[in-house]
Amino acid sequence: MEEPGLTVDVLYQDIKKLETEALVVGFFEDIRPLKDVAGELDWLLCGALSALLLGKRVRGSLGDVALLTSQGKVPAQKIFMIGLGRRAGITPAQVRSAARIAAAGATRAGVGRMAVECFHASEAVGENDITALLEGLTEGAEDRALDASLIAPDATSYEKIQRQLKSWLSGEKKREHHGAKQAQVLG
Repeated sequence: MEEPGLTVDVLYQDIKKLETEALVVGFFEDIRPLKDVAGELDWLLCGALSALLLGKRVRGSLGDVALLTSQGKVPAQKIFMIGLGRRAGITPAQVRSAARIAAAGATRAGVGRMAVECFHASEAVGENDITALLEGLTEGAEDRALDASLIAPDATSYEKIQRQLKSWLSGEKKREHHGAKQAQVLG
């Protein structure tokens, strides 16, 4: 039986090759067409994500969640779309909230392993964003076992996220905080 808590690693890998139960992507309410991982996924799913937006089933507001199946287009069986609010106003607190919602929704859906797009408040992934993302995932997982892979958008971000993850985990150990229990960095 798996130990409760969050296990985190970092990946720089094509979403079409991610071996995971669920894929978590963020989207903004004021950015159309969809960008980043959500945009790529929408293209792979022949516009299924855009159809949800056009049908006004989701808007991208902070807290919006849509669960879709991958239709065999990516290895992940489940796709969680997580609303991030307005792009211009996003803060690390909103990143934390979105990550908490994602982890809680995934664990309630029986997911034990997920890959998460690195939501970020600034133009580039920053330290505050990664800390907020990790804290949100930890809070959302609560006392349930959850393995999360953070998807780095590029090689530079991969290195930065990897360093921030190690720093955050060492800080967690110093504070003897429950939650994230180990980091395994994969390439």
